[in-house]
Amino acid sequence: MKSSLTSLDINCLVEELRPEIIGSWLNNVYNIGEKLLILKFRKSSKINFELVIELGKRFHITKYARSKPPAPNNKVAMMRKHIKGLPVDDFYQVGLDRIVVFEIAYKDSHYKLVIELFGEGNYILVDPNNRILLAQTHRKMRDRDIHPGKEFLLPPQREKDITSLTKEDILEAISSEEEKIIPILNKLLGLGPKYSKNILEKAEINSTTTTKLSSNEKEALIREILELKKIIEEKRYSPVEYFDGEEVVDISPIPLVKYNDLEEKKLDSFNDALDDFFTENEETPEFEKTEGKIRTTQSKHEKILQNQIEHKKKLELQEELEKKKGDLLYSHFALVDELLNTIINARKNNIPWSEIEKKMEEAKNKKIPAALILHKINPKTKEVWVNLEDLETGEKEIIVLDFTLSVADNANKFYEKSKKARRKIPGAIQAIERTKQQIEKMKEKGEQLLTEKETRKKVEKRPKRWYEKFHWFLCDGTVVVGGKDAKSNERLLKTYLDDDDLFFHADVHGAPYVIAKEGKKKLSDECVKEIASFALSFSSLWKAKKLVGDVYYVDPEQVSLSAPSGQYLAKGSVMIYGEKNYVKNVEINHVLGLIIHENYAQVIGGPMKSVENKTNLIIRLKPGEISKGKIAKIIKQKFIKMCPEEDKYKIEALDINEVMDFIPGDSEIIE
Repeated sequence: MKSSLTSLDINCLVEELRPEIIGSWLNNVYNIGEKLLILKFRKSSKINFELVIELGKRFHITKYARSKPPAPNNKVAMMRKHIKGLPVDDFYQVGLDRIVVFEIAYKDSHYKLVIELFGEGNYILVDPNNRILLAQTHRKMRDRDIHPGKEFLLPPQREKDITSLTKEDILEAISSEEEKIIPILNKLLGLGPKYSKNILEKAEINSTTTTKLSSNEKEALIREILELKKIIEEKRYSPVEYFDGEEVVDISPIPLVKYNDLEEKKLDSFNDALDDFFTENEETPEFEKTEGKIRTTQSKHEKILQNQIEHKKKLELQEELEKKKGDLLYSHFALVDELLNTIINARKNNIPWSEIEKKMEEAKNKKIPAALILHKINPKTKEVWVNLEDLETGEKEIIVLDFTLSVADNANKFYEKSKKARRKIPGAIQAIERTKQQIEKMKEKGEQLLTEKETRKKVEKRPKRWYEKFHWFLCDGTVVVGGKDAKSNERLLKTYLDDDDLFFHADVHGAPYVIAKEGKKKLSDECVKEIASFALSFSSLWKAKKLVGDVYYVDPEQVSLSAPSGQYLAKGSVMIYGEKNYVKNVEINHVLGLIIHENYAQVIGGPMKSVENKTNLIIRLKPGEISKGKIAKIIKQKFIKMCPEEDKYKIEALDINEVMDFIPGDSEIIE
């Protein structure tokens, strides 16, 4: 199953899309989640079009509507500020790398929007002075520094790839000391193992190491490499879509030998096939409107239905044609048998192919019937083309045979293909009926959901309290807040620590400052334990996957951000004077809960008992290997499943950050 674009895919796709994109104007930019970027273009006298980019995977012009978020994220907003409304002067691939560049005209120079499709992917906006303005992901590497203000550098380029190879380069590489051929070709061509293997299969090479290659095999290998080089240089791509039944197995810019046994469809547009495939397998964004989701899903099902109907017709036609070929062979059995025996006997007597073909021409001139049915011979593939007349209709048909097999065996191959197609037809019919039922259900569900949406109240923006910019929870009415980083730790102490509060801190390096507001007045022993557990949850113990630790608490007057005279206090540290009150062997017991209000939903988090007192919709967490972003999406989906049907839309409207705020770090769910 195709999961991302190869460098050759990108080369083919860029060539197809350049006429559309160059000369267009960038009308707008949208983000859908973190990975999906939508560029909207307009071109005079043409309908506006959108190009979807999924970082690390793919890009293509799309005909499918996608709902956009009501507001862009900060980076996309900044991108709009710089390049929205400007014309695209150029669009190209960097060498054969998985990088594409939009050059966007600005005064006498250009901005560059660089899209990286390797690894996790990235987008980088570069100003006219070749300085980085913004990037989806900032990182510093040995060869590059992707941070605002830094000079933009491309990843280190290969010295050579297939486009710069000569016959001598190839011969030198495959004539070196014994090495496996595939790794050599991968390094030599720079296209990946898929195309290396395809070249070997086209050259009919079964050897795995260079020393086992014969002179003829080396010549064949060089020929196929140079042929692919020519295709790339001249952009002579022949896109093909391969199917196993109804499933799309691959979409390739060139035919691939490994799929010879699969059904194939030659493509007029590589882009459109990629758009259909990737959109079909695209995750639906969480904020997408119900109406748009219904329409898109229904459109996908209708396209599936059309493909299924076409697939059934192909099977029926294949059943008929393959049977007809077998019948034709038997109706001309004697002539075909004579022709095949003549070819086989000649080869057994070591008569050269040139001589065989000459004698066949002489036999045709003499009007010998067995020779007259010969159309051509392909010694390399062991195939012979015969031109046979249908005795009922008088029409002639060319049939390809394996001349190493008997007439009966060739006929049986056609009959088996006919039977195989016939056996698949009932399954194709059932699939069509299932899809029709799904479309009907989708229509009914769509009408129901749209009616519900029209009658239900709009999700309101939840009012937030001052403490929600920190880590927080409520214990018996006491507001408990903890810092998120060194800056917010310091802000807590300087701005929010009052005389009636209590200060908590886990007895480990790397822990938040935690304040229990008015803790001196009304804090129960149970709440002290809950706050201690909360302090541990957001400490370095979570990252270390430890579940037990010690916590101390003191009065506000015992806490200072300054060291005594003559002493040094490390940045981010506090000085504690006097005796500490310890809570020993505290267990981390962290949960997330969901509260359903009349017009919105609210996520809360903290120790089990405090959250349990407010809601029974609870998910327990422990330190694990799933990243915060991913576990947040999982938790949101679980909450959607847990809540009543009539409230699901409130949870769907939640920003994922409202879930992430209560997750201490990489986690897993305790079922």
